[in-house]
Amino acid sequence: MSDPANYSAVGPRLKPLLEQRQADVEKAKVKRSGGSLTGAIGEAAKTAGFRAALFHHFATTGRPGVIADIQGASPLTKVTRSRLDVRDLAEDFRDAGAVCISAAQDRRLYRGSLADFTAAKVAKLPILANDLVVDQYQIIEARYAGADAIVLIVGVLGRQLGDFLARADSVLLDCLVDVRNEAELEIGLEAGANLIGVNNRDLETMEVDPSICERLIPQIPLDRVLAVASGGLKSLEDINRMKDLGAKAVRIAGALMEARDPYETLHQLLGTTPPEELEEG
Repeated sequence: MSDPANYSAVGPRLKPLLEQRQADVEKAKVKRSGGSLTGAIGEAAKTAGFRAALFHHFATTGRPGVIADIQGASPLTKVTRSRLDVRDLAEDFRDAGAVCISAAQDRRLYRGSLADFTAAKVAKLPILANDLVVDQYQIIEARYAGADAIVLIVGVLGRQLGDFLARADSVLLDCLVDVRNEAELEIGLEAGANLIGVNNRDLETMEVDPSICERLIPQIPLDRVLAVASGGLKSLEDINRMKDLGAKAVRIAGALMEARDPYETLHQLLGTTPPEELEEG
């Protein structure tokens, strides 16, 4: 196990991606300073309550709430999607039963943009900013663009996590803290994370290991932390297994972005039938 006091999961594949992301952030700072964004946030609408929406869904239905990812590509998987209409997908995912939407602000890595948050708001669901966060500026940028929460990866931030959580809290953003092993979970818990995503996918190899969720979710103090399962979940059986482990939410990305019809696929994942098919029957 890595030493939690000096933890980092950044290896040779991820390092250049993070360096590029930092370079892009520095360019963004030149165009608009963090202070300017922070000032503008003071006049922005309140956040929608990302964690609260997931908790409420589980409390009222007993089923894990789905965070549905909208992205044209990902540096952490090999998935790409040639056509990406954020507005249509957000509405489709809402109608199919998603509780929250995930969108990305970075074009180079995710084929996303800050405008995607505005487009996704048509669904009137809380929005998660999916990014490789390396700089607190990205937190402010996402909040300004309309996000309600942001992903913080412990394998990238290590012991800096607490400072990033505090910055997000200062602008009322929830944080989905991404962990992949015991060392990262320890860092997340010590930093006070109340929304932890256990990810079966390895940052470096991109391989999926279902045993990660099976091992880590039972170690999360579920009385004070909402556990989210992610990484390679592709069926109703997968979601049910995560629920049995203690997850109150699941994050679905690859299965939806690979699908010819993401709306139909999300219904299948949830074990529901689209209303139009019921009418035809």
